[in-house]
Amino acid sequence: MHKSSLTTDERRVVEVLLEDWKDLLRCTSIDQGMARLGVPFWHASRLRISEFLVGDQAASGLMRWAPSIYVLTNEERLVARRALRIWRQRQPNLQPNEDEWARSGQTNDQIKVAFDAMSWLGFMRKAGDRYELADNPESFLKGKGFYFHEVALTARGERFNTNCAPDFFIMTCSPVRERFARRAQSASADAREGMSDKMVDAARGVKLAGARPLRDTGFYGNERAILNDACAWSDEPIQVVMGHEKLVEVKPETTWYLLAGG
Repeated sequence: MHKSSLTTDERRVVEVLLEDWKDLLRCTSIDQGMARLGVPFWHASRLRISEFLVGDQAASGLMRWAPSIYVLTNEERLVARRALRIWRQRQPNLQPNEDEWARSGQTNDQIKVAFDAMSWLGFMRKAGDRYELADNPESFLKGKGFYFHEVALTARGERFNTNCAPDFFIMTCSPVRERFARRAQSASADAREGMSDKMVDAARGVKLAGARPLRDTGFYGNERAILNDACAWSDEPIQVVMGHEKLVEVKPETTWYLLAGG
């Protein structure tokens, strides 16, 4: 797919994504790129951008995770996680028009768009007028799976996903940043379980085409930054607020965390 087949706005989104992905701590999704530019989110537009990205050499070099990380919205990841849990319980997959999805806070139309996106990725397939999970759906849990760690920089009006929760503290706390920089090059592959080969190489300082070294990633310790997280153990939102390198707030109060980015 040639870039000229994209609309002007779609090309602008691609440019934002490619620039973000040069930062090793940013894995910005398509919808986040659209939101930053004020471009309305359209599913068909999202898929056109997706098709271009997976076929473009420069983009593929900068994408350090599976396409699902960049194609799905964070809300759609929660839908995928629920669908996978239902499958593990050997229950019939919930269909987009079932009222049970109302608990997610999304409409049936939004759920259908999510199912269509997951079908495009190969996580789901359509059998007649029903959706079902494709063979070996747990293969989609490799790497980041369906988890997300969204960073919001309020003063800039920017949102982007990062690789893992500790990355947020690397971005917002100088001592953590320095400690991780010292550890990165000596880290073994075993110590980076769950990371893609590209991310392991990047953390060790191996030069990736177009990407900046880890030491040159963005630092936001002088401003307010928010982490919106959905960890492996809960679909309930977790929020951590940092301001000028100080921990300001954690929600819910029962959240477990380690100071200094553990």
